[in-house]
Amino acid sequence: MRRFLALTAALLTAAALAAPSALADSIVYEKGGDVWLARPDGTGAHQITSYGRYTNPSQADDGTIAAVKGGLLQRLSRSGRLLNLAGDSSGSGPLLSSISPAGSLIAYHYTNTGSITPGLRTAISEAGRETSNDEIFNIGGWINPSWIGDARLLMFDGSPTFTGDTLIYTVGGSGTQTWYEDPALSLSGGEIDQSQTRFAATDGSTIRLYRLSAPPPAIAVEPRCDVTGGTGSFFRPTWSPDGSTLAWQEDDGIHTMPVNLDTCVGQSELAVPGGRAPDWGPAAPGAALSATAPKRIALAALLRGMTVKVRCTCRAVASLYLGKKLVGRAGKRVTVSGRVKVKPSRAGRARLEAGGNSVKLKLSGAGTTVTRKVKIVR
Repeated sequence: MRRFLALTAALLTAAALAAPSALADSIVYEKGGDVWLARPDGTGAHQITSYGRYTNPSQADDGTIAAVKGGLLQRLSRSGRLLNLAGDSSGSGPLLSSISPAGSLIAYHYTNTGSITPGLRTAISEAGRETSNDEIFNIGGWINPSWIGDARLLMFDGSPTFTGDTLIYTVGGSGTQTWYEDPALSLSGGEIDQSQTRFAATDGSTIRLYRLSAPPPAIAVEPRCDVTGGTGSFFRPTWSPDGSTLAWQEDDGIHTMPVNLDTCVGQSELAVPGGRAPDWGPAAPGAALSATAPKRIALAALLRGMTVKVRCTCRAVASLYLGKKLVGRAGKRVTVSGRVKVKPSRAGRARLEAGGNSVKLKLSGAGTTVTRKVKIVR
């Protein structure tokens, strides 16, 4: 249990008074090197990419996803299909993605490895194409960008003389504006909620929650509550769309907690064990997996391939078994609904022709596996 306390009061341990966020929302995150989606309580978790090496995903309000892979940003559909590459691969390439709510821009930080102005820098890319890191915006010494609406970017001090300042950039503007520095914490990352009335930020060992009495760039910031006692370090606090709940990464996974800035009362739950780098958005996590297969099939038709109707937003993998022997397998990315046709392998055809009264179909996707028994008509 994470501790949630008022800055001026003793530790409180009762249940939070704030209402939990609606489960129509979703959290995108990285786990085992791939991009996953889940409901805020961790249910419905499903993997949408394969082959690994993905890090630090984020999601737009329409559900479009940006993630880091191979020294570039990858823009992905809800089912994990690659839409296009973005960003700039120079230096270390992007290290973190932050796609704007409208999905038109992606902010990121990277390490400049050149001899001129080396070190950490933040840049912005067009979401729909690869974009030189000098084309739209580029600034040295700032990291962990997050969006304040679609037009402004919040960044944190990552310079060698780290002080914990925050900086605001208005897209298309001529400069930046220093916003807020907590006198007690050196903030390194965080997010302002959609209503611009709440701010959550961390120095790695504490998450501090603030009330904003006016939207940034007004410096109307009131520290209210601390979240402490994490497993390892805190990273990437992210607000639910309605601002009632916060999610973040610890070493054991992704935690969520209802937030009440008046009482600072609450407790967290480990929603996604092993999850990393969460980003909360209003888009639904995707349809749950279901499959419709024939109850019986003629052997000749089976040898040509069995078609399965699938509902999910995921990569669906259909496997055919004769007894305990795998005789065929096929996979396909599905958005809401689709069909997967699984054909027996050459060895599988020989086994099916040799005999057997039925096959077992196993369909996996969206973190779920369903099985169906199909009778063979000979």
